[in-house]
Amino acid sequence: MSIAFGGIVALFFRGLNLVVALGLVALCSYELEKGDYGRFVLGLTFVGIVNAATGGLTAATAYQVANRRRRPGEALANGGVLGGGLGLLAIGGGLVAGSWFAGEARQEALAVGAACAAVVVNSVVAGVFLGREAFVRYNLALVFPPLFALAAIAAAFFVFGERTPSAALWAYASGWWAAIAVLLLSGGASGLRGARLEAAMAAAIGRFALLAGVASGISYLNYRADLFVVRHFEGEEGVAVYSLAVYLAESVWQVSGSLALATYARVGSLSRPEAAALTARVMRHTVVLLGVICGGLFAASWTIEAVVFPKYDGMASALRFILPGVLLYGLAQSFSGFYTYQRGLPWVSAVVAGAGLALDMAFAFMLVPRMGVDGAALASALAYSLAILGGLAVFMRQEGIGPAGVFGFGRAELDDYRALFSRIRGGLARAQG
Repeated sequence: MSIAFGGIVALFFRGLNLVVALGLVALCSYELEKGDYGRFVLGLTFVGIVNAATGGLTAATAYQVANRRRRPGEALANGGVLGGGLGLLAIGGGLVAGSWFAGEARQEALAVGAACAAVVVNSVVAGVFLGREAFVRYNLALVFPPLFALAAIAAAFFVFGERTPSAALWAYASGWWAAIAVLLLSGGASGLRGARLEAAMAAAIGRFALLAGVASGISYLNYRADLFVVRHFEGEEGVAVYSLAVYLAESVWQVSGSLALATYARVGSLSRPEAAALTARVMRHTVVLLGVICGGLFAASWTIEAVVFPKYDGMASALRFILPGVLLYGLAQSFSGFYTYQRGLPWVSAVVAGAGLALDMAFAFMLVPRMGVDGAALASALAYSLAILGGLAVFMRQEGIGPAGVFGFGRAELDDYRALFSRIRGGLARAQG
């Protein structure tokens, strides 16, 4: 399978999630007041942190099924005990946080806790599907929760007439729980009857999930921590404007992530020199494709603001500031795949993300007071660029690859796209026949 074709296959599934996410952003940014939308985004940021930090549960549960040959029901039961316990902690955290506030803020905290609990439980269910190689169900476990959440929020807004951050967050949590129920009833809980709880298995899942969760959590904070700096200096309205720029810019990572995902298995099975060469080749594809997309977003930024987000002044400017960093940091997914699946060093990507996080916070505290939302975008762009360039310098030195090997688009890449177009033409011809 060529990189281009494999990337498009993976992109299809990621694209579904992207459409739902952008639909959620468009609906809530339009129906909520500017400041209320900022509060809603801050609530979802906490949910996202938990989602990233507990994402290791998916990998840990899948590992027990696929590699340790444990029955799916046993993995679900033991992972579910751990996930359920973490979910209860999340709800308890929402109750504690809610006790500090009054009125709607209390309801927002409780809703965030309920949503975090759903995210944790869904990670275990998705892991069972992934371990069983039930890829359709696995992708449904990724798409259904946000899709159901979008439908629930639309119902809250248009059926019940509730257009507040707390109503949106409660609807978001309800959608996630409804999706989990559907996934379990449609086969996710198969084999659960008779499954035994084993302390050793639950501990193994917990250890694996902890290691993976630390790296994922740091990576997510690298993308979102500066929202809290914006909140401090610019308030909820600043958060609303900046978050829209970030969502639009980072959506292009669906492309780079798809290219990287299409080669993870091959990177792990090849020799180290071959895997390094393949990784560099994916990076060259990434630079070209993301360069075109980012260039288009840069040129269209003012039109997007005027037509789609007219009440969010400054979004286009922030988008232009952050795009160069997003372009470069798109290489991080291939970089991470090489060190995780080929070298067995998943902590390397966490170090790069941690460096980016530290730089981002330092730049944000210097630039946001001077430049507002644009300062946050510039801080992110600088942090993304410096962090990944540092990681690439180490990669190129260790693997003996020059800058042209990462940034030079050549004959091999053109052959990939020729193969892709030939496959598409062949498929169309067979369909017509």
